[in-house]
Amino acid sequence: MENSASSELIGEGTVQFQAYDGCITTIQGVRHVPELRYNLISLGVLQNEGFSFSSKGDLMKVFKEAHVLFQAERVGNVYMLLNSEVTVGGL
Repeated sequence: MENSASSELIGEGTVQFQAYDGCITTIQGVRHVPELRYNLISLGVLQNEGFSFSSKGDLMKVFKEAHVLFQAERVGNVYMLLNSEVTVGGL
């Protein structure tokens, strides 16, 4: 964390994103840390899982192969998902 504090990890599971076009993407090995106020996605972890991303202005697109899986808009220093529904399982 930015303030050098640590938080307890209480579980690991999967997250599914349903994008604006109906496509469902599953990310495995997601960690659950209840003290965090926001859900965070590491771009490095996505890249390790074969995802790629590009940004232009305040819009970021996340791809798997050539398909856009989801989009995010920059708000301050973070990107917020656009038009996506998130389902959490196994945490």
